Amino acid sequence: MGPREILSSRSGIEFVMGDVLRVLAVCMGALWLPELVAEVSGFRRTLGENIPNPKDVEKAVMKLRDLGYVTVREGIKATMGPKGEQTILIRLVRNPELIEALSEDDRLGKYMRIWDEVLRGFR
Repeated sequence: MGPREILSSRSGIEFVMGDVLRVLAVCMGALWLPELVAEVSGFRRTLGENIPNPKDVEKAVMKLRDLGYVTVREGIKATMGPKGEQTILIRLVRNPELIEALSEDDRLGKYMRIWDEVLRGFR
């Protein structure tokens, strides 16, 4: 499954996979799983859509890993407490085909336009 096919999906786990790729692109290419779940929810809310189940986000990450679009590694995320949180770090793989598909993606463009409008309100 290529990046354009994933990004054009509008249902099922493939739809969540596309939003995971979009969010990672916006967030500098790497997020811890709990942050990714929150950011995908925020992405969907911004577009006025239902948020996905956190388990579906995790499943989407693993499918993207299997396809070679993200890497996943276990680690300890810093917290404000005495111990960190054991979780996984997800990184977007630098892939020219994926980067091109994301740069032309309508949903990502719509999200960025909404944020541009919001930020203009603070000027």
